Amino acid sequence: MSLASFYDNYSFGYFSIGDFEFPRLMFGTSPFFGAGQFGDKATQYYHDFYLNPQNITGLYSQSILRGLNSIHVPSDPVIVEATIKAMDATGVRSFVMATVDVRSLDEELGLCRRICADTVITHGSFTDSSLGSLGEILARIKTQFKGIPTGIATHSPGLVIPRILNADEVEVILAPINLKGEFMNPDVKSTLEAIAESRERGKKVIAMKSLAAGSLKPGQAFKYIADKVDGVAVGITSLEELEGILVAASKYFH
Repeated sequence: MSLASFYDNYSFGYFSIGDFEFPRLMFGTSPFFGAGQFGDKATQYYHDFYLNPQNITGLYSQSILRGLNSIHVPSDPVIVEATIKAMDATGVRSFVMATVDVRSLDEELGLCRRICADTVITHGSFTDSSLGSLGEILARIKTQFKGIPTGIATHSPGLVIPRILNADEVEVILAPINLKGEFMNPDVKSTLEAIAESRERGKKVIAMKSLAAGSLKPGQAFKYIADKVDGVAVGITSLEELEGILVAASKYFH
């Protein structure tokens, strides 16, 4: 089945990397695999979504129908297949930012091709421990995917970002930033300075963990980050959360 264009169905703002237009708002999937930052809720999320991927498909389908058809996915077969089913069910293509953790790169890149990734970044667990081989990995990805934008996620932006400012292969950075200062390692000051400098150098920054693992409301969270980053990826676990994020994003990431 031919899918309708992402650009004809997406309802929020864009930023550009060269000739590529990126969505400013992306549906995040970290709750689906029970990421550790969610604490006591992580196990429940893992059960509700990863072990029941039809719930991923159902929730993301509703997101697509509401104009949020852009998504950040790990190179994980369960989440990739559930996302593809949502696209097929709605008949609408998504913009996909895929993450590889470089444990089994060929297999992971196969999943990126399967979901037709628009951009590929390295996971923070790889980025933060493997800066020496980062350029080689990103160059390989860029070659295999015909020049798509590449980049990194990092869990320690204050330390890592200053070390990749001259890396041409790093065009987009996914980094934690939020009003509470949580997850902004090693500290808030170095994180904000690194993000600001990277943007001055032409590298685009997408916020993650902007809701501080669900402890902030989307409106207050987005108001704080809107002028500090180029975009945001937000984990969503319910229709109620989805609606709140869409309302806030229409104000701050239009």
